[in-house]
Amino acid sequence: MFQQLPSLNAIKAFESAARLNSFKDAANELNVTPTAISHQIRTLEDSLKVRLFERKTRAVILTKEGELLATSANQSLQELLSTINQLKGSPRTLTISTTNSFAAMWLVPNIVGFQQQHPDIDIQIRAEESLIDMEHDRRVDIAIRYGEPSKQLETKALIHQPLIQESIGFFATPDYWKRHSHNLSDVVFFCTQWKNPNLPDLGLEETIKNIVVDSQPNIRYFDDENLTAQAALSGQGIAIISQLAVENSIKNGWLTQGTDKLSKSIIGLHYYLVIPKRVQTSQAAIHFKEWLQSTLTIFSS
Repeated sequence: MFQQLPSLNAIKAFESAARLNSFKDAANELNVTPTAISHQIRTLEDSLKVRLFERKTRAVILTKEGELLATSANQSLQELLSTINQLKGSPRTLTISTTNSFAAMWLVPNIVGFQQQHPDIDIQIRAEESLIDMEHDRRVDIAIRYGEPSKQLETKALIHQPLIQESIGFFATPDYWKRHSHNLSDVVFFCTQWKNPNLPDLGLEETIKNIVVDSQPNIRYFDDENLTAQAALSGQGIAIISQLAVENSIKNGWLTQGTDKLSKSIIGLHYYLVIPKRVQTSQAAIHFKEWLQSTLTIFSS
């Protein structure tokens, strides 16, 4: 029944080169020479009578036929690996991409809960600010993104799954509140200005000015929410920050929310999942999505 299939080595060589966009990187991954990768792919192209890559001077680019085969090859090899690992009792690996702040301030402190429930699934976290082409970058299985998910961005290969809409509040150390709660004129406020220019303005500066009405407020900015939180944790001022981001600091009593005028919460943006079609049936991906949704629901309730 499978006599017409190419060799597994040829499929592995092609899948690796397609995923990494490089014959050289594929050779390093599979521990062979670039010449061997090139030979395997050329043989595969000859047997299929189609061109799978456009060869450029410094890069290789998948053709439409190559993209079609790459999707199928990756999904098939993923399923084969999952079954083999299950038979061998080996851990399944799931690579999650998310922002630096969400990784450091929420996902890493909470991921132990998932690992206790699913010790056979190995979670790899990639913290990065740049957006990943989830349809073609097969080094990432699931992305947790921040902003406003748009149905227009969905494709047949990608699903956007909303997780939680953040609530932003005023947070500082108990000692800072004790020293400044009755006089806001000399308070320092810390806000986050996102690196992504497409994210909407939440009007935090106007909110602060409406609270500090007797003087010009002292507002300082960071481009990373983690730095905003650290400034508050070190007792330098009040962070206007997502409650989700400072959940661990609140649990430990390091930061508390303000009172009176500074007790109000501001509705922020959404965290949402981007899941490629190739992993939508993966049990590891399903378990992670269900755990994430359940854990965030408990936090928001």
